[in-house]
Amino acid sequence: MTLRVLSEWKDRYDDITVIFANTGLEHEKTLEFVNNCDKHFGFNTVWVEAVINQEIGVGTTHKVVTFETANRNGQPYYDQAKKHGLPNVARPHCTEGLKLNPVRSYVRDVLGHKKRDYHQCLGIRVDEMDRMLPEAKRRGIKYPLVSWGVTKQQILDWWQAQEFDLDLPEHLGNCVTCFKKSDRKLLTIAKHNPEFFEPMQRMEMELADNNRAYFRTGVIGSFFRRSRTTADIIATSKSPFIEWTPTTQQMQMGLFSLDELDISNGCSESCEVDFI
Repeated sequence: MTLRVLSEWKDRYDDITVIFANTGLEHEKTLEFVNNCDKHFGFNTVWVEAVINQEIGVGTTHKVVTFETANRNGQPYYDQAKKHGLPNVARPHCTEGLKLNPVRSYVRDVLGHKKRDYHQCLGIRVDEMDRMLPEAKRRGIKYPLVSWGVTKQQILDWWQAQEFDLDLPEHLGNCVTCFKKSDRKLLTIAKHNPEFFEPMQRMEMELADNNRAYFRTGVIGSFFRRSRTTADIIATSKSPFIEWTPTTQQMQMGLFSLDELDISNGCSESCEVDFI
């Protein structure tokens, strides 16, 4: 989508800027993928991270980083959780705080745009049109892949012809231990890579009793559904269960859920954001 927008829509706009917001908990292959896109396609991507002022009433700004300097220990996520409490399916404020706000800050403070005097493009495909926002036109949101009639299979076919790909198993996703994921995915990750949960475990231990966040939000304690902690997920992963595989995913997509382990939150645990 980005490649085609830059080449086919360049005459529509005075400027097109590609921005990537790093949370500090992205999978390393995601960072490599964004960097590879820059090298191969010349996107000139601006990398930003949230700068979260812990003072009440002071909003989030941004800082510009690079592939080399991008945070990889979860610090932006930690700062967001310290101020606003641990995010979870009831209060998924991580996307807004760590993706939307720093991008909005850059667009406002560096590019000089005011609210709704610019457009944003989201990568929703034509086979997932049900995820389009009804108020998209009013908010200046564009869905180029829908306009072009691009499907998931076309995307996969196109990437097979390229020199590189994301090369990341679907259950790992970009935000590896996202609380929106199904238990089957989380347990599979915990069984083979429990170290991926260490940043969240640290946040639970250090921030669960954060008085300021608790008294303002009423939220304490844990990331995962049914008030479970990272320790709970890791402990459960040591008991027998059917692991996530592409086959179990196909069974789930075929309207056959193996059991409650397949319950997730959101469309394939996606985090579309509304920047306008």
